Amino acid sequence: MIEFAKSDDRQELAALWQKTFSESTKVIDCFFDSVLPYATSVVMRKNGKIASSLFLLDCKIDKFKGKCVYCAMTDENERGKGFMKALLDFSYDYCIRNGYDFLILVPAENSLFDYYAKCGFCKFGIHRKHVFDDNAPDDKGDLNFDTTLEFDRKITEYWEKSCVFYGGEITEIGLAFDDGITVIRNAECSFDEVPLKFRKGGNVIEGNISFGIESSPAMIKTENENIKKIKCFIGITLE
Repeated sequence: MIEFAKSDDRQELAALWQKTFSESTKVIDCFFDSVLPYATSVVMRKNGKIASSLFLLDCKIDKFKGKCVYCAMTDENERGKGFMKALLDFSYDYCIRNGYDFLILVPAENSLFDYYAKCGFCKFGIHRKHVFDDNAPDDKGDLNFDTTLEFDRKITEYWEKSCVFYGGEITEIGLAFDDGITVIRNAECSFDEVPLKFRKGGNVIEGNISFGIESSPAMIKTENENIKKIKCFIGITLE
């Protein structure tokens, strides 16, 4: 049975999240305290227990509003039964019925792109990873995109706190982790604008340098062909 989660589902949802992604309990608690009151949670129940679930976060691309699938998860004993596809179909129908223009998600790994394609999603967004190293060629091209996938400030604050929980920092150009390889997320700037302290050997800058090259960080489901053509920067949702 598919339905929207209830307030007393928090403990069960948190346990499934932690088991699926080995997430810090601080991050999970932060999400439930600061984001979930403004988000939608859809669950699949089996024998009264949550077998699969996902969260829907409000977002927009240019003038179009949509929902972003976040933390899609299925109990390991219930996988392969079509539960997640059913949740995604339900979520998209919910979006259309309520005047939203699209449903978007970021696959957790490359192997999932084919799976989501079978669920009606197509590749969307711009992403290219560049390693700036003395022993590797540099591509210092400017970012090139039409617009950015935008979220409510409460959601971006949650991601910033998550970054700090895992030992990162909030910098002037994005979220950064300095553990030998510095990862900059949401770097809406050219290489020359990256501060020198982040340009040491081995730095990885994650951002959009050119359109349609190497990989797509996201997938989108929409009937609006104009949305599919937008060169969109996915930003801090990149992994």
